[in-house]
Amino acid sequence: MRKFIFSSSSLVLISILASLVFFAGCDSKQQIKIGDTPPVISGKDIYGEDMKLIKLKAKLFIVFFWTNSCCGDSVKKLEPFYRENKENGLAILTVNVGDAKEIVESYAKNNALSFTMLTDEHSKLFKQYQCFGYPTIFILDKNWIIREKILGDIQIEKLQNIVVKQFKIQKEMEVNYEKIHSR
Repeated sequence: MRKFIFSSSSLVLISILASLVFFAGCDSKQQIKIGDTPPVISGKDIYGEDMKLIKLKAKLFIVFFWTNSCCGDSVKKLEPFYRENKENGLAILTVNVGDAKEIVESYAKNNALSFTMLTDEHSKLFKQYQCFGYPTIFILDKNWIIREKILGDIQIEKLQNIVVKQFKIQKEMEVNYEKIHSR
């Protein structure tokens, strides 16, 4: 029969790990996930205009959390994608985390960005949406339900495929609803 001998440092490490597992399970905040209704976003956009995401009329929303230090090129690539799809009911809201409003406004003007942009200098929205890194992208349907959550950078073509898929799903749901309720 074998005997296991633990050193005092091993026992301390085991105790710490057990405590972390126990207390992690007690966290009252649940991760925001697909199928959830996210926190409301409102405030002033980079041009000082009042903005409430819930008041934007669209069939599909992209909420894109970013920072200048890593995601500026990705944000620029959203513009042609937005222009191609806004007539189909796409709205894009980018939330810059940590940079001053003047910096984001200058960036938007220099790159001719026409979608809605907010700044989150103190990371309030970033924390409410439980983001861990940049970029973090949420795709919401017209009923404010999260349909996709993308962590990290994504090629515009892949994002476009996801959006097209979500538009098709919404269209199918509308057709099915009409079939059921037209009787």
